[in-house]
Amino acid sequence: MFPNLTALQLSTQGASMTCTQGKLSSLTAMAMVLGLIGMACSSSGLKRATDAAISGDGGSNPGGGTTGAGGATSTSTSTSVTGAGGATSTSTSTSTSVAGAGGGTTTIGAGGSLADGGGAETGITPEPGAPTIQPDGYVTLDTGTIVMMGHVSSYGSGSGSSITLSYGSNSFCASGTVAADSTYASWAGAGFNVNQAESGASGSSGSLVLSGSSISVSYVNHAGSTLEFQLYDGSDYWCSYLPAATSPTTITIPFSKLNTQCWNGLGSPFVSGTPITAVQLMVPCGAVSPTPFDFCFLGLTVQ
Repeated sequence: MFPNLTALQLSTQGASMTCTQGKLSSLTAMAMVLGLIGMACSSSGLKRATDAAISGDGGSNPGGGTTGAGGATSTSTSTSVTGAGGATSTSTSTSTSVAGAGGGTTTIGAGGSLADGGGAETGITPEPGAPTIQPDGYVTLDTGTIVMMGHVSSYGSGSGSSITLSYGSNSFCASGTVAADSTYASWAGAGFNVNQAESGASGSSGSLVLSGSSISVSYVNHAGSTLEFQLYDGSDYWCSYLPAATSPTTITIPFSKLNTQCWNGLGSPFVSGTPITAVQLMVPCGAVSPTPFDFCFLGLTVQ
C-alpha cells in the first residue's frame, strides 16, 4: 500500500490505525492518509517518528499492528423542542476509545454528528472558503481556484486514545485525548478527501491538482494542543504547524513552507501543480502525558 515510504516511516509501522465514517470509501490504490504522523518529542524540539494510514469502508491496518483490547464505543442522540411550533434539533455523536496493550486504533463511525441548522463551531460567521457539509458528511469546498469534494472523517491511534468527530453545515470539529506514548505511535485528527463521489463507493476517490503559491487555513484550537495542517498525495505528505488559536483564526501558509519534514524543515517543499488526495488537521502525542485536544476546521482558500 505504501511503496514509497521512507526507511524512517517503515521502521515504525507496528502501530495501527483504522477509520470509518458514514460513506467514506476505500481510496483508489491506497488509503486516504489522515494522520500519517507520530511525533518524537525531545527537549530540543519535535521529531517525526511513525506513519500510518486511514481508509474508509472498514479501514486498513497497513502496519500489521493489532487493535488494543478493551475498547469501548458509545453513541448518544438528543432531541429538543422549543415552544409551540418551535424548532427541533437533533444531534448524534459517535465516539470510540481504545485501551489495552499492543498498540491501538481509534475508529469513528457514522460520520460523527450533525446539528440541524448549525455548524459544529457555533456563534461565528462562516470564514472565507468555509465548507458546505451535507448530513451524510459530504464536504464541498470552493478554494477560489478549485472545488474540493469528499467525505469528512476522523482517525486516531494509540492505546487509550479517544476521539469524537462532529460537523455542521459549515465546519467540522474533533475532540478527545491522544494517549502518551514513549514510542510516539499515538495521534488523532480529522480531514476530508478532495476528489470523491458522494456515493462513497469503492474506487470513487481520486486526486486533485493543487496549483498556486499559498494556502490560507481557517481554524480554532480550543484546547491549545500542538496542531498540524497537512496535505497528502497518496504517497507523500506535506505539513506545517498551526499557531495557537483559541478563537477563529486564518493563517496563510506559502507552499514553500509546507514540508515533508515540518518538524525540522529538512524535507521537500510542496510544489504547485502537485495532485493531492486529502486535507487534514492532526494532533501528535506527547512522550509522558496525554494530550487533550479540541479543534475545528473552518475553511480553506488557495492563492
